[in-house]
Amino acid sequence: MKQKTHTLIIGAGISGCAAAHELQAKGVEYLLLEKNVEPGGLCRSISVGEAHFDYTGHYLHLAQHKSPSEIPYANQDDEEWQIVERKSAVYVDGDFVPAPFQYNLYALPRDTRRRCIDGFRNRPVGRRPRSFADYLISGFGAGICEDFLFPYCTKQLAIGPDELSVDAVKRFFPYPDEDKIEVGYVKNKTSSNKGYNSQFWYPRNSGIGLLAKGLAKGLSNLQVNCPVQKIDLDRRHVYTSLGRISFRRLITSIPLKSFCVMTEDRQLWSLARSLSHNRVLCINLLLKNNLPDNIKGHHWIYIADAALPCYRVGIYSSIPTRCTPDHYTSMYVEVAYSHAATLPSLDSIIGQSLGSLEKLGWVRRQDSLVMSANWIECGYVHFTHSRQKVVNEILGRLKDQDAYPTGRYGKWDYLSMEDSILSGIMTAREATNGR
Repeated sequence: MKQKTHTLIIGAGISGCAAAHELQAKGVEYLLLEKNVEPGGLCRSISVGEAHFDYTGHYLHLAQHKSPSEIPYANQDDEEWQIVERKSAVYVDGDFVPAPFQYNLYALPRDTRRRCIDGFRNRPVGRRPRSFADYLISGFGAGICEDFLFPYCTKQLAIGPDELSVDAVKRFFPYPDEDKIEVGYVKNKTSSNKGYNSQFWYPRNSGIGLLAKGLAKGLSNLQVNCPVQKIDLDRRHVYTSLGRISFRRLITSIPLKSFCVMTEDRQLWSLARSLSHNRVLCINLLLKNNLPDNIKGHHWIYIADAALPCYRVGIYSSIPTRCTPDHYTSMYVEVAYSHAATLPSLDSIIGQSLGSLEKLGWVRRQDSLVMSANWIECGYVHFTHSRQKVVNEILGRLKDQDAYPTGRYGKWDYLSMEDSILSGIMTAREATNGR
């Protein structure tokens, strides 16, 4: 392994790989380090016996490219991908409401439906929101917020919406279309109410790891199984399990908070302490029996009920691929905790989660043939009221040291896979002064 390089990249997830390709294309010397035994980050797929799972539920939503083959440096063949029409639902009050919830209120019990539509019609329009909770109420009304958005966001993010700023993933919660909400009050008029991201791309014969493998393909200076232990920004050294590496510029896609801690820079560490996030446990299952009719065919189900531990259940086998053996069902279950929470034991979390789904009649634990659990230590970053100011200060200080964070976690942001790849490319250009 090289002991010296012009540009060092930490983290070979999809943004780190994209940054490396951009540097390679421009003839800039680089070294890409990855702590795991293979690149891809959270976009990897894993195999357990005959079962093939994604690291967690990942589907490719494209906004700036027409198809996977157009994604820069992804090395994809569109023939290996398929477009899937999303089928998802919200489980609330013992019923399934087609997603998006706000456009399908007809499926709610009468009293809940009435409360939601009245709340929407009487929402406080024109009031300047002071928090994410205010933003949601001013857009969706108190009923929709109290019955779904507030409890779901709290479960998924492990933080209350009042503790989040107005900027909290706002582009993924655009204000609703008033006409669609009114139309969705009546069942036979809801056929077009699919809302945001109604389609996604997914491989025909493998998991989402196909995208990660494509982005890693052709990289000449990738070193795996090489975790970074310490970073000295002043001397431009990083210390790894394989020795010290010197660099002139640095790009990092690892979580911004973790990076700041590794620098042992007191100011960066002090700033990073105020950054918060959740932790997600993804439980992957291969079942020998079919699912009940009420959830069969769904790609994922949002669970707002606070009494149920998991916030989302996804069904891989609802997508026609070769990842699931014939006549079997594969699915994932996601549970979230605050980064500061004291966690129950893994057995306890899995037992409570699967036990709650068993009571609903969705799964039977005796049908489980394969089970694997993956911790995602930094799942969703929290857009707290201080987040923007703190992140700006960190990024400014790092830029002075020729250090450039990139991607969803490096930027401490909420980005799609497509966004993360483009972030890596743009960061590589910034780090090389636009060359």
